[in-house]
Formats: sequence, structure tokens, C-alpha cells
Amino acid sequence: MKLLIVDDQLATLTGLTQGIDWKSVGFTEIDTAQNAMEARISFAKGIPDVMLCDIEMPVETGIDLCTWVRAQEYRTKILFLTCHSDFTYAQEAIRLGVSDYIVQPAPYHRIREKVEKTIREIAMESSHSRMADLGKTYTSRQTEIHAAMLRDLLTGTIDAATLQELPDFPDFSRDSYLVLIQLVQQTEKMRDWNENTLMTALRNTIQDTFEKKTYSSVVTFMDHHIYALAVRKINGVLDRNELVSRLHYLESMFDMYMPCSLAFYVHSFSSAREPGSVWADLLRIQTTNVTGKKGVYAEQNANDKDNQYKEQFYRWNLILTNSGAEAYEKDALSILHSYADAGLLNNTVLLAFHRDFTRLMLSVRDTVDTDSIFEQASLLYTEAMHSQKAMEEMLHVFCEAYASQNDGDNSSSVAMTIQNYIQEHLSDNIRKEDLAELMHLNEDYLTRIFKKETGMSIKAYIIQQKMNAARELLQTTSLSVSSVAVQLGYTNFSHFSASYKKEFGITPAEEKEKNK
Repeated sequence: MKLLIVDDQLATLTGLTQGIDWKSVGFTEIDTAQNAMEARISFAKGIPDVMLCDIEMPVETGIDLCTWVRAQEYRTKILFLTCHSDFTYAQEAIRLGVSDYIVQPAPYHRIREKVEKTIREIAMESSHSRMADLGKTYTSRQTEIHAAMLRDLLTGTIDAATLQELPDFPDFSRDSYLVLIQLVQQTEKMRDWNENTLMTALRNTIQDTFEKKTYSSVVTFMDHHIYALAVRKINGVLDRNELVSRLHYLESMFDMYMPCSLAFYVHSFSSAREPGSVWADLLRIQTTNVTGKKGVYAEQNANDKDNQYKEQFYRWNLILTNSGAEAYEKDALSILHSYADAGLLNNTVLLAFHRDFTRLMLSVRDTVDTDSIFEQASLLYTEAMHSQKAMEEMLHVFCEAYASQNDGDNSSSVAMTIQNYIQEHLSDNIRKEDLAELMHLNEDYLTRIFKKETGMSIKAYIIQQKMNAARELLQTTSLSVSSVAVQLGYTNFSHFSASYKKEFGITPAEEKEKNK
């Protein structure tokens, strides 16, 4: 069993953790959190059986956290801790189905007795559950059963007709999408996570992203670090842009709180094709991502191009580091207002705007305490995905923090921004005019700045980085020379070979032969 203790006071948290022998009570895992955001992360890793939670906490109270737990339909037993015998709190606790209400200070043996009573309630409920009929057993294990059925469907073990006989399995034969999810760019903390923990974290984050009242979704483990997600809207049609925006949000959540990043590969479900065939297509697309780059890989609908949000991250990075927080805030608000004034500021555009904002915050976390910003404004950050007003307020919170911690730091970073962009787009045909447009600078001026700061021309730098990437692929993968050339945006193989030989003194074929 898992126990989660939530209290913003570190001394109280330490006392509750160490002052009671929780293992003798029956808990095999004890986790702690100092705020509601950390508590949600703990839930993502594994749903606790019991949560001891302080009511009076900054930003989000224990009542707010409990409301969220109940909205997710988690069966966690909750005991409130409070320093005030407030009838209003007691009423709210009863409304939310809280197991007990403990007024602090309370002796440890009293708290232990309350928790032991709650564990007896869990055991009794578990006993009743085991006595339920087969239908109730199916309902309690519906998530696992649906995951197994989706896996069998994609591997060809069962067919779609068989699933139609399974009660409550979502109909993915129309207006649906299949998403291959790949875990990429792992951190050192990944060593502390196993596949079961990752599966639980992924499933819980997906449930938060695709709410049950709006979406039907099933996620299942397919292979090492490969998962499948089937999703559709309960009412209406799921728009591709809406799906992509939600996946980008899911991507940003993993970037911030999990030990790895995610890559998503999207394909529409069709009754005209076997699901296994669609899955095979996604696997082929996934194998082309040999560099393990995160992101969402989905074809863009032709009809959506006119209203497509234009990426701002690289511009904003340049403005923030060169001109400061005030200039960045002014530019960001101008863009937000231009979409609103044109009637184009829908949920899809706001989510894309929010994604660029999140990327910007993460890119400067070495120079500004972004963790404190997330902790102090977690509710506002979440609300900003759905509200223009909240987004504007969140912009101001970040800019104030950045300005206070980076006063006067406007050092030139044009070259660094260009270098970062090139590294992230090595598979593209990168042109100087595209870079100049991206930076909103004159092409000749951009060329002079880049060469002054790096000692190289932009063209020479692009070739150097592409050749370095090619050398690594030739030495460490089984890809053919032509596949490596295509992977790095070359259509003229002779040009690729000549550039490689000029850089390293041997041809790509000779490099490949040398490393067999």
C-alpha cells in the first residue's frame, strides 16, 4: 500500500514521516509532497491508498487537491489535517467524502489510530469487492482489460468484430486516431523508474489530458518504451489540430515532471483498413526518427494551413535575451491580441501559444528560477491553457521574475539561437533566407553577426553539423549511406559524398566500410 503525506511545512512533513512507523501499519511506500502540484506528480507515479493532507496550503488548498482527486475518480482515502476546528472545513470534508478530519496538534498515536481505522475500511471494501459478480470485476479492471484488447487488436491476435462484443469498449472504427508514443531523451532519474511505473505515469497524465467526460481513450504498452494510444471524442469529431495541441501539452508535462521526453506519431483510424496495418505504418515512421527527437509527428490538413499558428519560440528567445523581459512581454501580448482581434484565438491557437511560452521558460531555467514560478503560479499556469486573461497574467508573472533575476543581462545570442535552430532541424534543407526571416533580421546583417561570433559562415556551419551527424549515424547505426543522406536533407548523393570527404578526408562509403 502507498501513503502520501501532503503539507507545506517541512518540519510537519518530516515529523509525520519519521514520527510514526508506517511500515508496521502496513504501508510499503511512503511519499511526501509540499504542495498540490507535487502531490499530482506523486499520483502520476502511482495512486496512493491513503493521503494525509493539510488543508491550509498556499496556491492550492487541501480542499482544492481533494476536489481534483475526486474529479479524477481516484479511490484514495483522504484524511484532512488542520490547525482550526472550522465547521466550514468539516462541511466541505463531508461533501468530498473525506475519511476523517484531524485537528492539529494531535499526538502521533492518535493520527496512527485514525489511519489504521481507514486501512480497516479499505480492507472491508476490498472484501466486498471480491464478493462482487463478474460484471463488477470487469468494471474494476476495465482499464487493464481495454489495454490488453487494444494491444491484441494492433498485433492481429483478435479482430475488430470481436471487440464489438466487449461491453463498454470505445468504438474506434470512425472519427478516431491512433498514436504511437515513444519515450525519448531520458535523464539520469530514469534509472529509478521501471516499465510499470512509466505506464502508470503515462496513463494518469493521458487521463488528465483527455478528460473522461469529453474523450474516449485507451493506452497500452506495446514494446520497450513504445506505447499505443487510441482516442476519439465522445460527442462530435476530434479535429486533428485539437489532438496535436493536446499531445503537445502532454509533451510539455513530461518535459517538466518526468524523467524522459515523448515523441508522438499520429495516424487516423479508418474502417477501411485493418488496425494492425495502421500500427505498422506508425512503426515505420517511428523508425525514421533515429536521433530520438521529441515532438508530435502528424501530417497537416491542407484546409488548416490558413489558420495555422506560427511558431514564435525562436523569435521570443532572441527578443528575451537581447532586449529583455519587457520587450518580450510586449511582443507576446501583441501576437496574442492580433489573433484575438482577428477572431482566430481558439483553443487550438491558445494551446500552441502556451506551448511556445512553456518552451521559452524551460530554455532559460539556468538563469531564472522557473521551479518557483511553477510552484507559486501552478493554478494560473494551468488556467492559461484555456483563458486569454490567465495567459496574459502568466506572461506578466514570468517576465517580472525574469527581469528581477536578469537585470541588465542583454548579451547577444543571435548566433546561439541560430545554432540551436540548426541542431534541431538537421534533417531539413536549411537556407539563410529562412533563418533571416525566422529572426526578423536582414540576411546580410545576420550573416555578419554569425560569422563575427562563431568565426564561420552560416553555410559552413550547417554543413559541418550535418557532416558530424552523418558521421555518428554511419558509425553507430545500420543505416545505408543513401539513408543517412536522406535523413540529413540531401537529395543529391554526390554532393553529400563530396561534402563528407571535404570534412573528414574519406567518403561516406569508406567510413561505413571502416566501421563494419
